[in-house]
Amino acid sequence: NIKPGTTQCFVLDIQKGAAVAGNFEILTEEGWDDVHIKVRGPKPQEVMYYETEGEEEGNFEFDAAMSGDQSICLTNSHSSDTRPIGFAFREEAQELLTGADLAGMAATEENVGEMVTVANDLTQGLDMLRDHQEYMRMREEQHRATVAKTNSKVLWWTCGEAFILVAMACWQILYIRTFFEVKRYV
Repeated sequence: NIKPGTTQCFVLDIQKGAAVAGNFEILTEEGWDDVHIKVRGPKPQEVMYYETEGEEEGNFEFDAAMSGDQSICLTNSHSSDTRPIGFAFREEAQELLTGADLAGMAATEENVGEMVTVANDLTQGLDMLRDHQEYMRMREEQHRATVAKTNSKVLWWTCGEAFILVAMACWQILYIRTFFEVKRYV
């Protein structure tokens, strides 16, 4: 949850050339247009890898230009509402097999290289899918809470309306009764 008018940054220490990926999702139905996401490299250069403003969700990938603290900063520029944001920011898994591992096998590097690439792509895709599923669970919990709160409000308003209707009916009965009473004058 990013409070109004604040910025929160999260940092990963990553070596030069390492593959980095991530994604984010603003977990509110409205108000995502006032959230800024920036992914930067280490100081002093602070290479800007990714920047967006007003997107509800997004993915990013890059190879680290320098070793050091790579950061993702989330800014809520709205003046009054807290914004829940789900995100993932991770260094990609290194290659599952290296050339040295392949040397002792019967297959050659050329034969297996494509399979290694596919395996790495699948690993990355599964990581992103797992993160997205976690975001969807958080969003479902948030919506479930909103529905419960709305149902509670509807129940109380219905009870209030029922009370007002009964009171109005009683008042009408008493008022109309006065028209049919016989008035006796002495």
